[in-house]
Amino acid sequence: MKRYCLLFVGLLMGLLAGKIFAADDAPQLATKLRRPIALTSDQAGDWWYVANRDSGSISVLTSAGKLRGETTVGKKLSDFIADGGDLFLATDEQAHQLLVLQINGEKVSVRQRLGVSPYPVGVTVWDNGKLAAVTSLWSRRVSFLDFNATADAPAKIAQVLDLPFAPRKLIHLPQQGKLIVADSFKGQLAVIEPNKHTIEAVRQFPGHNIRGLGISANGEMLLVSHQMLNELAHTIRNDVHWGLLMSNDLRWLKIESVLAGGRETYFGSHMHPLGEAGQGGGDPGGLDVSPTGTVVVTMSGAGQISVGKEDDFSLYRIDVGQRPVAVKFSRDGKSVWVVDQFADSLVRVDLVANEVAEKISLGPAPKLTLAQQGEVLFHDSRLAHDDWMSCHSCHSDGHANGQMNDNFSDKSFGAPKRVLSLLSQKDTAPYAWNGEASELLQQIRSSLENTMQHDDEVPDADVKALAAYVETLELPPSVDALRGTSDPAAIARGKAVFENHDCSRCHAAPTFTTPKTYDVGLTDKQGNKLFNPPSLRGVSHRGPFFHNNRAATLEEVFLKHQHPGNAKYSAEEIADLVKYLKSL
Repeated sequence: MKRYCLLFVGLLMGLLAGKIFAADDAPQLATKLRRPIALTSDQAGDWWYVANRDSGSISVLTSAGKLRGETTVGKKLSDFIADGGDLFLATDEQAHQLLVLQINGEKVSVRQRLGVSPYPVGVTVWDNGKLAAVTSLWSRRVSFLDFNATADAPAKIAQVLDLPFAPRKLIHLPQQGKLIVADSFKGQLAVIEPNKHTIEAVRQFPGHNIRGLGISANGEMLLVSHQMLNELAHTIRNDVHWGLLMSNDLRWLKIESVLAGGRETYFGSHMHPLGEAGQGGGDPGGLDVSPTGTVVVTMSGAGQISVGKEDDFSLYRIDVGQRPVAVKFSRDGKSVWVVDQFADSLVRVDLVANEVAEKISLGPAPKLTLAQQGEVLFHDSRLAHDDWMSCHSCHSDGHANGQMNDNFSDKSFGAPKRVLSLLSQKDTAPYAWNGEASELLQQIRSSLENTMQHDDEVPDADVKALAAYVETLELPPSVDALRGTSDPAAIARGKAVFENHDCSRCHAAPTFTTPKTYDVGLTDKQGNKLFNPPSLRGVSHRGPFFHNNRAATLEEVFLKHQHPGNAKYSAEEIADLVKYLKSL
């Protein structure tokens, strides 16, 4: 009887303190989707902290994996790191802020909310936490931050740098003093001089969907997890099975070669394929490297991690759950902690036994809506033959990877075409370059069956869920609008040029497309001449252009290719027209 009285008193004390703990001392948390995206620990290694995307919260766990609490700090968290001192930094993609957090044990508080360029998605620190940089996806910028001793405002923006691509992952090279920023969609790495806030070079390699960066234990190699879509392969079962169409890779680049550039870029580099015939490893994600050189990389679409060392012939795999997106080594290096985004959980993997030791729920989750079910399916490479790719593999962040794919949507092989963005496409039917799919459900089914080579009959419920998710994908404002560099006068002049050249015949407002197909003087390698015009909305976030990527920039569309139909423009007209199109 005494035991139950003490339990009641404990529960009452918890209520009075604003927390309710069960008998096992676990907190009673609200039912909500958390969707964790990153984790880090304190300096002593006594606590683990997990950043949650959808709930905008930080979950607190002991080093033994006991969940102790959760604190809401923002709206939509996208990255999270420790600064090397007593502060933690989180990017809030929806609030367009960097959050400077003070965390001590179970106590989490916001010390500063610093506005940065819109849509921040990545953050890193160096110089013992005195300097930091934040990448912003849709505004295509890097914000450089200085930290000082001011209690009210420990961080301030020192400079903002425009980038030629949409960035996400970034990493500081301590030995070389450089900053590497990766393209979120295509295979590009910007080499940045952080002290001068300048771009020294942009290196390109065959790849896309960069979701992990790391440095080898000896500091000589840059690790990049990414995918490669081969435009010379066909979307047939054989090419999918052998990993010829879509490969998933952990690339090792020699840092001094990347900095040197030119012919030296790939000198000393090599690669670990994350997949083999019959067992692909879709959507490589976050990675971590131990002091002894062991690397662990998540295969987010396949629900696995790969483990090994640089000189291993291949990496071995461990099944961990639904969608692992981030991983960190324990202090002793004998296990890793893995963030399972769609299971709302943290997973501890024993690297000695090569198995999952425990799975820790971050709190109760509600029943998923149809669109939320679709999001899970969209990122699941197990929908493809042999787990090689997900919808996200080609449509990164619901957008596009800048690559070309040779599928059978035009009833022929041999004429690869640019992957189209899915952002704000729910009202732009028909779909595909030739307009063959009259509705979104038809196009999704075709992609699963004919492009991804789904092994079984595709359930109608899955197609409907995917369509519901795609319909939630909205375009961000234009790059100029996000940067505050719009030119209303030039936009007005460009609109007049657009109308004078009858561009609206194919690209009619408000969707800036039309349901027909047109012969505008373009022919693919199979002789096809009729194309459905892609919507021009969001064109500032896209490129290259045309079905075969033949125009590198919008300026080339009109200057070099005289689109449409040998149209003639003055230099002033092209400048204004491009300004107008980029405003859509």
